[in-house]
Amino acid sequence: MTTTEANKEIVRRYQAAMNDQDWDTLDAVLAHDVSTPLMLPGFPPGRDGAKAMAQAALAAWPDFHARIDDLIAEDDRVVAVVTMTGTAVNPGFGLPGTGRAFTMTGAYIVRIAGGLIVEHAGVEDALALIAQVTGGG
Repeated sequence: MTTTEANKEIVRRYQAAMNDQDWDTLDAVLAHDVSTPLMLPGFPPGRDGAKAMAQAALAAWPDFHARIDDLIAEDDRVVAVVTMTGTAVNPGFGLPGTGRAFTMTGAYIVRIAGGLIVEHAGVEDALALIAQVTGGG
């Protein structure tokens, strides 16, 4: 397996672990001090922050799921294009628990070193999420 293919597999394992709430596998693919420069304010740094953010999302949207639509890898970096779905059952991230379902797109880029994700930065279509959850669009 080429290095880029191995790195894509790490990202697949990461996303499956997030979707399945498999914190042990998450520990195995995320560096303890993973850099998350685009993390929302109020979450701790590193792997603990990534877990806390995932748990906050699941508290608000219990059926939250991210599907990888495309993976692009070069050297030590992998870009994942994702579609995220869920239902706003409970309040979270400043949004009300309306019971409305949502679908939004996003992407994240990771850098991998020593078989671990050491950097993670992601963006998503938050305006689509807000409009769907609040009924504003």
